[in-house]
Amino acid sequence: MTKITGRPPKAVRQEKFIGFFVTRTQQVIIQHKASEAQANISDYMRQMAIYGKVTPRWKPEERDQFKKLVAIANDIHELVKTAKQEGLLHAMAHFEESRSIIDEVIKYFRHDQ
Repeated sequence: MTKITGRPPKAVRQEKFIGFFVTRTQQVIIQHKASEAQANISDYMRQMAIYGKVTPRWKPEERDQFKKLVAIANDIHELVKTAKQEGLLHAMAHFEESRSIIDEVIKYFRHDQ
């Protein structure tokens, strides 16, 4: 009769534990994504930490550029009202002012990538 030695050793032994807290909602989302990947949570989180991509928060300059775009969107909404009330030529003159700002913001975000 042969001696039972238990589970065979893993090729690579995990040596360090890294723990972190999540909300219940985050836990459900992580469990769902792990099951879609057909992995347990530990393997899924390990793979995401090493190979996954986390989008960083916007820098203050990027937030300012986005605020400019929002302001321009509001201006364009007003231009549509002006075009309906006073005519297209009057609205086009105002649009020319906004167009250069829009171009600057688009160039900023395109060159950032």
